[in-house]
Amino acid sequence: MAEKTSSFSNRVRTPIQSTLSAIVVKNVYQHYGSGRGRLDVLKGIKMQVPQGSIYGLLGSSGCGKTTLLRCCLGRLSFEKGTIITCGKPPLSKGHGIPGPMVGYMPQETALYGEFSIKETMKYFGILHGMKSDEIVKQRDFLIDLLRLPPAKSIVGNLSGGQKRRVSFAVALLHSPPLLILDEPTVGVDPLLRMKIWEHLGDIARGGETTIIITTHYIEEAKQAHIVGLMRNGVLLSESPPLELIAHHRLNSLEEVFLKLCMREVTAENEEASADLIVKIDDGKNSAKQTEKEEVISFQNGITNSSKCDEEDAVMTEPDERTSLLGHNTKTGKSSSSSSSCCSGPRLTIVTAMVFKDMIKLIRNPMGLFFSFLVPLIQACLFCVCIGNDPTDLAMATVNGDTTPLQFGQQFLWNLDNNTIIQHPKENISVAVASAKAGNEWGTIDIPSNYSYYLIERFSGNIDNDTVSGSTIYVRLDQTNQQVYLTLQLRISDAFERFLEDLVQQYPMINPATVQVPLVFDDPIFGDDSTNFRDFMAPGIIACIIFFLAVSLTSVTFVVERKEGLLDRAWVAGVSALEVVISHAFVQFIVMTVQTTVVLVFILSVFDIANEGSLLLVVVLALMQGIVGMGFGMLISSISDNEVVAMQASLGSFFPLTLLSGIIWPLEGIPYPFRYFCLIMPQSYAVEALRGILGRGWNITFFSVYMGFISSFAWIIILLGIAALAMRLKR
Repeated sequence: MAEKTSSFSNRVRTPIQSTLSAIVVKNVYQHYGSGRGRLDVLKGIKMQVPQGSIYGLLGSSGCGKTTLLRCCLGRLSFEKGTIITCGKPPLSKGHGIPGPMVGYMPQETALYGEFSIKETMKYFGILHGMKSDEIVKQRDFLIDLLRLPPAKSIVGNLSGGQKRRVSFAVALLHSPPLLILDEPTVGVDPLLRMKIWEHLGDIARGGETTIIITTHYIEEAKQAHIVGLMRNGVLLSESPPLELIAHHRLNSLEEVFLKLCMREVTAENEEASADLIVKIDDGKNSAKQTEKEEVISFQNGITNSSKCDEEDAVMTEPDERTSLLGHNTKTGKSSSSSSSCCSGPRLTIVTAMVFKDMIKLIRNPMGLFFSFLVPLIQACLFCVCIGNDPTDLAMATVNGDTTPLQFGQQFLWNLDNNTIIQHPKENISVAVASAKAGNEWGTIDIPSNYSYYLIERFSGNIDNDTVSGSTIYVRLDQTNQQVYLTLQLRISDAFERFLEDLVQQYPMINPATVQVPLVFDDPIFGDDSTNFRDFMAPGIIACIIFFLAVSLTSVTFVVERKEGLLDRAWVAGVSALEVVISHAFVQFIVMTVQTTVVLVFILSVFDIANEGSLLLVVVLALMQGIVGMGFGMLISSISDNEVVAMQASLGSFFPLTLLSGIIWPLEGIPYPFRYFCLIMPQSYAVEALRGILGRGWNITFFSVYMGFISSFAWIIILLGIAALAMRLKR
């Protein structure tokens, strides 16, 4: 085994004779923050990675390794400088970086826990444009190479080390010309680590694959062709590891790294603005001071002087460079055919993303419960709890009518016993005190000799005493408007019934004298059974569907971004538009079920009136769901973590509900503010639903077609801004 390892190490460390560079970095600067919080991450860094080599990038956490790699992949913009990756700047039109030309393994495992290993390989294989038989062949090979569990194993059930090996397999799956591996051997046993390095050496030996690998195992990096030692955004050394050890006359690469770090610290203390760049030149230490740079280089086929010459050649000969580096010779596919810079969404990519979202949904039981059962519960709770008249309302009654006619008692008998519970009191003072103590909702005071005074009033002998003595006095608690209106209506109805009984008992009373000279004919829309529930039902339909869509999408991208899943998709060449389209398609399926459940229970089970076209109701409800989805995507695309996303989605619920006329008519809002309310995503849609359900209007009515126009406009605006925000967030 020792001989095998030694032989392998010698083969891997064989100097690369290629005159082409897979990556050239020249004077790149990058910082985070501003002012006192400014942090310079890359400080004029220069790096050259020859094609077909294994490049070990070493450095402590926070030194800028990941930032540098993200810049090389086009995942992060930089302040100034030049980067050429596989022949062109990243994100160039028709280029495969990001895209199929690169295999990327981030620091996070960046895998979907709901997937099996087989499904994981299939998903990423489709993203990279592989055929089914190629995916199966590579999958079986990598499972054997990396000693992975069976293909049907669920990723979420694997150990941390197994997940990292699956993540490594994903990067190797499509045999890209550029491999960027961030800590691929963490948690891997030494024998498997040796096998991984042997495989990396095999795929790099043909000169077609370039590998950049970061590792905390500094001594392990001796198996790379070149190591770049990085500290505080500066590349301290870029040399073959054995020659670097020999030059410094030390025993290990770790000791060399420590020595170079100490030298840089000394140089920083002597001259803070100096850049220290260490190179290897012909085995001799020849220091050169040019523009305050200390350059020490060794001649090994990748000299410092040839580096700049080669970069100039790379910059001035794009045709040759593209022909050599812009084509994946292992897959035989041009990178331009599947670049992320394509003009529109690609069906295969969208299909893969839909496949991913569907599996995540199906394998998340709580998500399915939330998606399909919660709208049912919300619809039922609304119909059961809203719109019913208050009952069992206590009223303190004082009946001072002790005459034999007992008109006062007849009036009290006509009160609705289901709504009003009578609490008789001795006098009005006691009744008021009891009501003020919160025992009753109000008082009913019937004066003494009420019956005689009422007869006098009907007889036409009217004076102040008659008017006062024939009047029933009611005092109500108006802090609860709905209870107040209910009591007022029920007491008025009771008095009308009482007067009807009097007219029948005493024919001498002229019926005209007991009738109010105001008649309400049959309603234009609705009927006598229409209540507050019918008013709110259209708004509740739109509200449930809208905010369920918001809740389902507002954290999706945040979680995927946090776990590195979106980052891996971007590197694979997936566009923001493709992510939005695929997610919208899956959510549309979910919303169709949600809309069906909500409408069936509200319109059929609870018999909410629908005088218009059910098709218009369904289409408008679905459009409101898509508007909510767009709003959720926008929140998710601009939020940095789940807490911010949840606060934004929950915080928007109450304002949008109030401003959209769901709870209270827009006509009750002051005019200057009413115009602002009308542009809310749900305002016109709610009014359109009220027109369809309650009035039977069709698409030709203004409020109805404005609901459709407004919803369509908000769909375009929100989804467009969400896609743009995701693109900028990349």
